[in-house]
Amino acid sequence: MDLIKIGSFIKECRKDKNLTQEDLAEKLNISPKTISKWECAKGLPDVSIMVDLCKELSISINELLNGEHIESKDYMDKAEQKLLEMQDEKAKNDKSLLNAEIFIGALCTVMFLACVLGFAYLMEMGEVLWGILALVVGILIFIPSVAFCLHIEQKAGFYKCPKCGHKFIPTYKQVFWAPHAGRSRYMTCPNCKQKSYCKKVVK
Repeated sequence: MDLIKIGSFIKECRKDKNLTQEDLAEKLNISPKTISKWECAKGLPDVSIMVDLCKELSISINELLNGEHIESKDYMDKAEQKLLEMQDEKAKNDKSLLNAEIFIGALCTVMFLACVLGFAYLMEMGEVLWGILALVVGILIFIPSVAFCLHIEQKAGFYKCPKCGHKFIPTYKQVFWAPHAGRSRYMTCPNCKQKSYCKKVVK
């Protein structure tokens, strides 16, 4: 999405309504700095406030996301185009998240193994207390990191059933307990109810 175009459009619509940033902020129960941030292309309005913002500016959400007024004959085409753009943007973000998951997973595994080796070495040297401490540190690093990586895997993208082609987002519990092979997990498809290794896809 073009933040500069959207920001300029918000500013234009606000001025058309003869509203200052302070006036609009008061109507939306937010700070004037937030309005300024939108208009300076430093962020987008939160989804929770978009409806109220559009109501105050007498525009549609589709017009807001496109950063321009849309004639009724072009409305559906613009809406479809914006949905496709948002889908592509989500796919790109999901891919980045999954790459980050690999990096975090590899890093925490290396750190955990280093702590385990440290534990073994310290125990051999008779440093029982330091050895136990090294092991505890390793566990405290490993468990939250794995939980975080699973959270990324569950939220980013979809799982695709190889039997019926249905794409779905499982619960965290389903991902946690499902055996996996690479990016595939053995789960029940909510559509065909068949168990199989469902592959992670981002689109």
